[in-house]
Amino acid sequence: MLELTEQMYNAVLTLDDDYRQFFCLKHCQEQATLYLLKEKGDEGMPLMFEDQPDEGDDSNSPHIFLPVWCHPRFVEYYLENAPDDYQGKYEMVELPLALFKKDWAPSLKQNNIALALLPLQQDKNFNFCAADIFENENAADAAAKAAAELDKLTEEDTK
Repeated sequence: MLELTEQMYNAVLTLDDDYRQFFCLKHCQEQATLYLLKEKGDEGMPLMFEDQPDEGDDSNSPHIFLPVWCHPRFVEYYLENAPDDYQGKYEMVELPLALFKKDWAPSLKQNNIALALLPLQQDKNFNFCAADIFENENAADAAAKAAAELDKLTEEDTK
């Protein structure tokens, strides 16, 4: 597990969503583990976020997100700041990256569900990426390149 000092923990809480994305992907990949929340019980569903499409979004734009974290303390922080109806409803799951890549990522990608990276609160900003991002040797770099390409396309559309 990631050696997380108090200073590092507090610093990550102040990062913007771009830096949290890099931090999360880098450390999930390095430790070959990610963390998520699921409803308590044997058949509990994983926590997912949903948003409404923006005007101009195509059918490939993700609007359902599976939040993932790189350390249990950030999951705890999220739960501490979650709405009251979350309290006691969810439990943290440690998921080996190999299992995620084999069993989860293909289904998430097929259903156009993206990963929400290191969200700190449900209604706050977070970056997202494709569920198969960990197929890249360096997931953080691959996500940064994909975001830059998307920014370039967005800029071209506004011209």
